[in-house]
Amino acid sequence: MLSNIQQNIMSSALRPAYADEAVVMHTIKTSKNSEGKIVKEGHMHIIFVDMTTQKPIDKVVVSPITAAGLVKALSESLVKLDAELKNKKIEKARKKVEIDYIR
Repeated sequence: MLSNIQQNIMSSALRPAYADEAVVMHTIKTSKNSEGKIVKEGHMHIIFVDMTTQKPIDKVVVSPITAAGLVKALSESLVKLDAELKNKKIEKARKKVEIDYIR
């Protein structure tokens, strides 16, 4: 399954949009179920902003579980990226892509 997702990402027509800033918000929806009990549902909203134009680029809404996975994946990726950037070795000119999948 992961290889299918990676293949679809690489062959997709997604264009990169570079964001300088991000705004993080959350929403909570409250309702009562058929038994009269209160049910709450929450989502995280991440809005990416291009500060050159000061306009939002895109808004992504994720569940709290996906948000927690995103925090973990971003932290791990930042550690790898930082180590690679501090490495003084010059490797062959290539574009290195690492993918972390969040479930």
